[in-house]
Amino acid sequence: MKSKERVLRAINRQDTDRVPFGIFGTSTENEERIKRYIGARTIEDMYREIGIDIWYIQSPLKYVGEKRYYQGEEADFWGIPDSVYKDGDSSMRCPLRDVSSIDEVESYKWPSVDDFDGSLLEKEIDEHSDFAILGGVWAPIFHNVTWLCGFENTLANLILQPEVSEAIIRRVTDFWVDYTRKTLELGKGKIDIIENCNDFGAQNGLIMSPGLFRKFFKPALKRLYDVIKEYDVKVMQHCCGSILPIIPDFIEIGVDIINPVQVSAAGMDMEVLAKNFGDKITFYGGIDTQHVLPEGPIERIREETRKAIDILGEKGGYILGPSQGLEPDIPVEHILAMFDEGKKYSGKCNC
Repeated sequence: MKSKERVLRAINRQDTDRVPFGIFGTSTENEERIKRYIGARTIEDMYREIGIDIWYIQSPLKYVGEKRYYQGEEADFWGIPDSVYKDGDSSMRCPLRDVSSIDEVESYKWPSVDDFDGSLLEKEIDEHSDFAILGGVWAPIFHNVTWLCGFENTLANLILQPEVSEAIIRRVTDFWVDYTRKTLELGKGKIDIIENCNDFGAQNGLIMSPGLFRKFFKPALKRLYDVIKEYDVKVMQHCCGSILPIIPDFIEIGVDIINPVQVSAAGMDMEVLAKNFGDKITFYGGIDTQHVLPEGPIERIREETRKAIDILGEKGGYILGPSQGLEPDIPVEHILAMFDEGKKYSGKCNC
């Protein structure tokens, strides 16, 4: 069975020859580390040898607009300088850190999708057509706001300046809606999944209350999901941490896949997730990257892999992968053990 078919059948809860594999969130540097370890010629060859089924297009559209600067420092297409990202999105150099009116929001130079080129997108898709294609939109709406305003300012503004917050979120979402639509148009029906990466969870709970999420960010995500659904493409919600209270909200507005299933976070117990949502969404991830994969031993990794397949895949929708991207503290032999067990074990069960 080809990878594309395997992934789509799993999402649709149809029989597969084995559980699909993915490593979403793993940096190119760490993919290169795995590639070197197994002696593969290319990352694509490494994927095929291990059995990775999902090809992630990291940048479907390339920015070709004019260079931007903020206070003399080179910035990205949002007008955000690199020092903000290095400072963990709390920098005093955030361009909208002092925003106090809707007029200021509207007068800001927002990016336009017209400044993005997607002429190479179809070629990359065609070169990896047997994989399930993940469109690489990213669309970190919540994080874009924090990088523009600062993390603390963003959360305070939800309470103190709700109209200003709504205006910023709307403008950020406008861009990602346009970007998503252009990506899907240029993909010509060959993209299988579109992700967005908005981390509303921390280790022990949500970053904001469910009420604030539902008021400010749920409508924005629904706008994005609605566009994806227009093209009959699956929606993957990447959301780290402890997110149990808002999983029903994701399902309500159309999510098909939840990633990365951070099982070590509060409330993210496999049995609870499977019991409450296993017949409604596909789980992608779930093999702990905080302790299990870094520390091992290998038999423990194999045991956790079997457990995840049994529990998260009980009702049909599961993609085996780590609970975050694979980082340098995880030995490659531990990664290989996870996927080797996935092949051996899921090939014997109705997954």
